[in-house]
Order: sequence, then structure tokens, then C-alpha cells
Amino acid sequence: MFANMKTRMKVLLGTCVPLVLTAGLIAVALWGLSGVNKTIHWVNHTHKVLSEADGIVSSAVNMETGMRGFLLAGKDEFLEPYNNGKKAFRGQVEDLQKTVSDNPPQVARLAEAQKLIDDWVANVTEPAIAFRRQVGAGKTMDDVAARVGEGKGKVYFDKFRATMKEFRDEEAGLLSVRENQATETTELTTTALIGGGGTALLVGFLLAWIIGKGISGPIDSMTRAMKRLAN
Repeated sequence: MFANMKTRMKVLLGTCVPLVLTAGLIAVALWGLSGVNKTIHWVNHTHKVLSEADGIVSSAVNMETGMRGFLLAGKDEFLEPYNNGKKAFRGQVEDLQKTVSDNPPQVARLAEAQKLIDDWVANVTEPAIAFRRQVGAGKTMDDVAARVGEGKGKVYFDKFRATMKEFRDEEAGLLSVRENQATETTELTTTALIGGGGTALLVGFLLAWIIGKGISGPIDSMTRAMKRLAN
């Protein structure tokens, strides 16, 4: 069938097939790069989420540290970490909820964390601060120590830390999955390019040999016939 083709068709076939294979390789490469870029985006997204989650925990710890410092010293300057942490906390939670808006369970965990801190502030921290201000009006440090020893704030903070740990563990799991996806996509793309490139070379050499033989064979036969005719 190939031998009966016209020379023009043979040349076109030899030119177009490698071009089609090359186009296929380009498509595979673009697909692989697109997948890798998408996965890298989500990996970076997860790193950002983990960083913001750490910032939320840090603000809550600042609040607790400031409150305890004020209970011990009774000086308003010790409340600065508490006030700054309280001011930053809600904004950080809202920002992170927007960042993970594609993940409703994570948004719910952040809402739970916010409620725990709000309840802690309302039921433990603000009453403790008000109580410490009354020390000068007849209360003693023994009364303050007894209030701290009740451990009411620990209940809220333990639940808060557990909630944020769940949030962080979920994101860490997603990070591992996404990093594995990036590795798999890269390996798959590399394998496809190597396999496709090898196939393209093999087909190209095979076509070159077939076309060369298909064109040179008739020319050689014609040359020999012309020599016989000339003789």
C-alpha cells in the first residue's frame, strides 16, 4: 500500500506524522505543567492557612499571658498583650475563614474556636480582671490566687487548643496529599514525555527508512532500466 503511494503523499506523510507526534508531546507537557502549577497553588495555599492558624493561636496565647500578668502585677501595662491579642484575634479568624471558604468543616472549626474565646473572655477573663481591680478595695492576693486556682479558663483554653489542633491536623493532611499529587503529576508527565519522545523518534526513523526506501527503490530501478536501454 505504501509502495503504491505517490511520492508527494509519501513525503507529506513523513513530514506530518512527526509533526502530529510533536504536537501531542507539547499537549502532554502543557497538561502536566498545568497540573503541577495547580497543585503548587494549593500547596502554597495550605502553607498560608497553617501560618494564619498559628497566628490565631499566638494571639490567643497573648491574651492569656496578658491576663495572667495583670492578675499578678495589677498594673494596666501588663494588659497590653491581652488587649492587642483580643483586637487581632477576631480579624484573624475572619480572614482565615475567607481563605478556607472552600472547606465548610474548617470554617465551622474556626467559628467554634471564636466562640470558645468569646466565652472565655466573657465568663473568665473580664470577671478576673475586674476582680483584680478590687484587690485594693479590701481583697487580698490570696483571693486572687484562689480565683486563678479555680482553673475556669483552662477548660475553655483546652477546648480551644483541641479545636485548633483539629483544624491544623486537617490542613496538614491536605498538605501531604497535595504534595504527593504534585510528585505524582511530575512523575507521570516525565514518563509520558520520555515514552512519547521515544515513540516519536522510533516512528520518525521508521518513516524515514520506509520513505527513503520507497522513493530510492523506484529511482534505482529506473536508473538500471535507463542503463540497460542506453546499452
